[in-house]
Amino acid sequence: MLLRDWKTLLAILVMSLALASTSKAHLVSIAFYYGAHPPRHSLQAFHWVVVQPDAHFSPRRFDKKDRYAFAYASVGEASAGEYTKVPPGCVLGRDRAWGTAILNEARRTCRRDFLHQVIAPLWKQGYRGFFLDDLDAYRQALAGAGARARQRQGLIRLIRAIKTSHPAARLILNRGFRLLPAIHTQVTAVAAESLFDGWDQKTGRYLPIPRVTRRRLLRKLFAARRLGLPVIGIDYLPARQRRQAIADARRIAALGISPYVTNGRLSMLGVGTLYVMPRKILMLYSGPQDAQHTSLNWYAAMPLNYLGYSTRIENVAFGLPHGTLAGRYAGIVTWFENDHVPQGAAVYRFLRRQMRDGVPVAILGSFGFAADAGHLHPLGLSVGHIPRGLVGNRVTFRDPRYVGFETPPVAAAPNNFRPLALRRGRRLLVLQDARDQSEDAAGLTPWGGYALSPDVVSYLGALPSRKGRAPAAWVLNPFRFLRRALRLPAMPVPDTTTESGRRLLMAQIDGDGFANKSWIYRYRDRYAGEVILKQILDKYRLPTSASFIVSYFTPHGLFPKAAAHLTAIARRIAALPWVEVASHTFSHPFNWPALEHDPALMGHKGDMRYGYALTVPGYTRFSAHKEVGWAIRWINRHIAPPGKRVSLLQWSGDCDPDARVLALSYRAHVLNLNGGGATETDAEPFVTKVRGLGIFKGRYFQVYAPMQDENVYTHSWTSPYYYGYVRAIQTFKLTNSPRRLKPLDIYYHFYSGARVAGLRALRHVITWALRQRTDAIFPSQFARIAVDFGHAVVARGARSWYISDAGADREWRIPVRLGYPRLRGTRGLAGFDRHGAVRYIHIAPPSTGAPLRIRLTPTRPRVPYVHDANATITSAFYDGTDLSFALAGHKGLRFRLANAAGCRVRDGHRPIHGRVAGSLFTYHLEAHHGRFTVRCP
Repeated sequence: MLLRDWKTLLAILVMSLALASTSKAHLVSIAFYYGAHPPRHSLQAFHWVVVQPDAHFSPRRFDKKDRYAFAYASVGEASAGEYTKVPPGCVLGRDRAWGTAILNEARRTCRRDFLHQVIAPLWKQGYRGFFLDDLDAYRQALAGAGARARQRQGLIRLIRAIKTSHPAARLILNRGFRLLPAIHTQVTAVAAESLFDGWDQKTGRYLPIPRVTRRRLLRKLFAARRLGLPVIGIDYLPARQRRQAIADARRIAALGISPYVTNGRLSMLGVGTLYVMPRKILMLYSGPQDAQHTSLNWYAAMPLNYLGYSTRIENVAFGLPHGTLAGRYAGIVTWFENDHVPQGAAVYRFLRRQMRDGVPVAILGSFGFAADAGHLHPLGLSVGHIPRGLVGNRVTFRDPRYVGFETPPVAAAPNNFRPLALRRGRRLLVLQDARDQSEDAAGLTPWGGYALSPDVVSYLGALPSRKGRAPAAWVLNPFRFLRRALRLPAMPVPDTTTESGRRLLMAQIDGDGFANKSWIYRYRDRYAGEVILKQILDKYRLPTSASFIVSYFTPHGLFPKAAAHLTAIARRIAALPWVEVASHTFSHPFNWPALEHDPALMGHKGDMRYGYALTVPGYTRFSAHKEVGWAIRWINRHIAPPGKRVSLLQWSGDCDPDARVLALSYRAHVLNLNGGGATETDAEPFVTKVRGLGIFKGRYFQVYAPMQDENVYTHSWTSPYYYGYVRAIQTFKLTNSPRRLKPLDIYYHFYSGARVAGLRALRHVITWALRQRTDAIFPSQFARIAVDFGHAVVARGARSWYISDAGADREWRIPVRLGYPRLRGTRGLAGFDRHGAVRYIHIAPPSTGAPLRIRLTPTRPRVPYVHDANATITSAFYDGTDLSFALAGHKGLRFRLANAAGCRVRDGHRPIHGRVAGSLFTYHLEAHHGRFTVRCP
């Protein structure tokens, strides 16, 4: 027996070595996803993708150079729903395991039916590739050699007919080895299932593949390779066995076979030559409030965004996702207010299933389901006897790396203490009551981790805050806890604060107060909009979005007598090259949810300071279409100069439009901004004051402004606080260290031009910002970066990382300990810079859409590279050690090169010379764009 095993191994090794010289050239990254909603962005990391024809998927949007979508097409079997479509005489028998009919492709009418009913509609949908399955199905229904031979000839004729009808079609065969000698020149690749691990459809179980079966299959695959065809191996493992799937894929690839390992139903994102790193986090809550007004959105989203993950917040009252999240989501975070959520039983079942599939879970606040032994014991927690009465307790242990981040932990309320012991895992916080019972209030577990109230976020009642609300501070270290509980790996992640090594800088103006009369002596009784034009926009040529409230300017709006004059000022602002035009709606809704719920509230004040919206004559019923699309069109027609259109919608009031209203901005083809905004100051130096990137509402993403406006810093623009906006500089500094959490955002209203102190504060903030080393961009560019953050894909290869669908996200970040990017001979990498404990990598993704490769090395590169620049790097490539790159910015170019001693630098064909500063060479140019080459001896 031992001798036979050695002979098998030797045969495989010999065949592998014979193909070693060509195996790398034939390996392709391929994925199979048979779910109803294929994750298009994640799948773009692969060269080839196979999906079901009825999936929500657009092959025309997916296909690029060297990247193709293949539609699944069963040649040998038809599902129950297709029985009525099969012509008479085309059914040979039944496949009981799959519940399908076995087809007779020996008959011409049956082949014609397949071409007309299957291939032709798929071609019309845009598919140019087909994965032909069940080519050996006839063998189940036919035993005679002659009958089987006729079926093979029929299949050969069918494949030739597909190529005759559609010569550009790419065909991947699932097995069909007996057909290859006749049609291998018309086939793109051959696949086979179950090399090491398989799936038994009859029993619904996974099973290891015997050596003898594997040896037989490998011989067939290697024979296909000798015909010049790439070969693909598909294996099956449970979703939770991710590490084994990676090892399995590597074993298959080592044989010169393109691997893909997935679950039995092919309903998850599996592992191939690339392993796509899931970058989405599902966040669950329960309650009447919308997602924007939850602790998940206020507090937890920002740390996860910083760690490189996009968040999706869902109310469990509206249901839970179906199927496994493995491969699509990196983890789940829940934040419930108590253990008595009406959907608690469903939540528990859902979480347990995802835990079994290997999806990490972090529980914050309360469990959300019954915290009894029946529910907690499977989670590795023991529940003791809850004491009667009010019993005090105290903190007896805390792990300082996780607990006490911004404020110390506190004991639980006497009626909230529960004896709880973590049997498996790591305790982070322990409370003890007067009866010596302990509560492990926070811990890391095999399935993730948990932290219970009140020691997640603490409300500091001793510190007064704006509008009487007590400020909140993190007890838990959210960055460390969420990274460890969700087992988030160290990897390249997109960064939304920095570009080309410099912190982003932008300015945005909300349209409020444009028509206010100024109190500034020099501009007495002139409009604040004109003051901002003359004192800010004309003097500081900083990329700025100027938004307009349309009812200020319409002939029958808020200021009919002044409308023409106001419009003339707005046109002068919009014509400035460093100003982009934005909408601030028609009537400036202050309470979007209320007006969406009851449009008749328009014109009513209620308990709102200025009413539900500005009171515009004749506008008595709220219209989302008028606030969004109509307002944008009006600005384009009456304010925007020729060649410039509205590029941004800046939400007004509470900045809480629902998904339907948000969708209108997307349909108008403008980006959106506002809501959120950081307000961290020296008085309240808490990262709880820093919001996330934004929030998904349905399919659409609302982008939050990075910083808050002067209204917040001036106590709602009241005397004597008009100078309060200077405190924004504190926010700028605190959000830059120890972590750079936000770009610089100078966010103000036109009414800042109405008061001397307000205008002085604004000038002070702008002057400070312009002294920093920044890259100035338009707010719409930031909005695009934020939207693309949710779609960018990072995948792990054998020795490299691959980035695809990065869009506007040109800066990626790694921990310093991961090393340096290898630059020599690369395309799309321009350089890097360090900020604290992270290293920023400057990328310029290839225009072809091909994934960008980043290979990390512990050795600092010796070739020249871009250290930092005040512009976007639009292209970059190395020819050996020589670097070529292009910059596009909004000001005179400033950039620094490293490792450039003795090198010749050219701007086009013109030599340029830099100034030496330490180890860097600094270059200043008047032009805003340039293409540069760096050649070194």
